[in-house]
Amino acid sequence: MGEQVELLVARWGDSLAVRLSAECARRIGVREGDKLIAEVVADGRLILTPEGGRIGRADIRRLREFVSRQPVSKSVIGRLRRGARS
Repeated sequence: MGEQVELLVARWGDSLAVRLSAECARRIGVREGDKLIAEVVADGRLILTPEGGRIGRADIRRLREFVSRQPVSKSVIGRLRRGARS
């Protein structure tokens, strides 16, 4: 399981709000105005997940590491183009 962060619940108008620290927001890759999806699971935990569309720096780093480990293969596009000309 990941690192736990303590958040404070505060009043915001007639509602309650949870404030993310700048460090927490940076780590999960959200900025002001971004949407979070809230899921309440059976055991009462609240799980906040950034809405899709953006990936964070850690995801980009993992993707680059993954791609760098892939073997170089022959060009598929060239074979397809040659086949289309026949």
